[in-house]
Amino acid sequence: MEEKAQRIVDIINDYENNAMTPEHVIDWVSQFEREDQEFILDELAVIFEKTYFSKAKCKEMLSGYLKFLKGHYKYADVPTFLRETVFLDLQLADKSQSELLSLLEEIIQEEYQMPLADCGKIANHYLYLDDVLSTGNTIYGQISNWLNEDNEIDASKTNFAYLKAHNIKLSVCLLCLHQWGYSNVEYRLMMNVDAETKKYITYFRFYEIENNLKALKPALNLMLPVDSQLAEVGNYLATLEEATANADRAFRKANQPVEEKLFSSPENRTRIENIFLKKGIEILGRVQNLTVKSIRPLGYTVKSHKTLGLGTLFFTYRNIPNNCPIVFWWGNNNWRPLFVLKNRGDH
Repeated sequence: MEEKAQRIVDIINDYENNAMTPEHVIDWVSQFEREDQEFILDELAVIFEKTYFSKAKCKEMLSGYLKFLKGHYKYADVPTFLRETVFLDLQLADKSQSELLSLLEEIIQEEYQMPLADCGKIANHYLYLDDVLSTGNTIYGQISNWLNEDNEIDASKTNFAYLKAHNIKLSVCLLCLHQWGYSNVEYRLMMNVDAETKKYITYFRFYEIENNLKALKPALNLMLPVDSQLAEVGNYLATLEEATANADRAFRKANQPVEEKLFSSPENRTRIENIFLKKGIEILGRVQNLTVKSIRPLGYTVKSHKTLGLGTLFFTYRNIPNNCPIVFWWGNNNWRPLFVLKNRGDH
């Protein structure tokens, strides 16, 4: 067991919010049934290798973004691109955006000897940086508000009108994007801000979670269980009386995905999904009055969705989304988390 726990630690050892030691990992996994514990560690080692982004990896990706965008928008060099790019800072302090902007400043200081304050001296480009687009609610709210605000350069225009007048693009640069949430953000912006928003906003991502069941052969690289007809699962869904939408997206078909690329095998996918789902239902069953209706066994989701949670499997050194299964991060009701969260409830 200790060797398996050490393998986990070797992958996620730079997580910032709690010490990752073999003892901590074993303490966490000991809360599951004994016959499942070593299996869980083996499967998570496979998953974390593909979905845990260390600080070094995040720095590499942000640096890669700058080089890619320089070429994409046909700038001669990265410093020129930076001087003409306004980096939006729309979130509260200590949230993911401000921390990623701090990390970006480290990079441009090291590679180009520029402070972030020198960026955006000319507003020929706007960039919104964040770690994860999950349901899309946070990004939709912040971007739609910004698009409707008065532009700092020309107060006679909203930011969106300014983008259109000067044919300027807003780049939304993410570490991870959920396919279904992204589609919802695009649609809501077109419906509620302007039908032409899609022309002026471009989304980039390093890691994509293909969770749109209605897409062609989605990878479903997250936790989305098969309907096993387990009594506790059916009973749990019946308690979601206020959730009435998208019940047809609560489960995947047994033959999905067509090719398994995240879990070690289709059989092991099904087993660990069921283990985490049942344990999540058990944990929530200990809560006497769950007031936040968007919390589900497999993580936060849109509260109107009659589903079991988003099931996100994406982790970074600075935090993990609360859209991940709650067994990873729940820290109450006699449950000890593997990943302690900071700024709970807004990622």
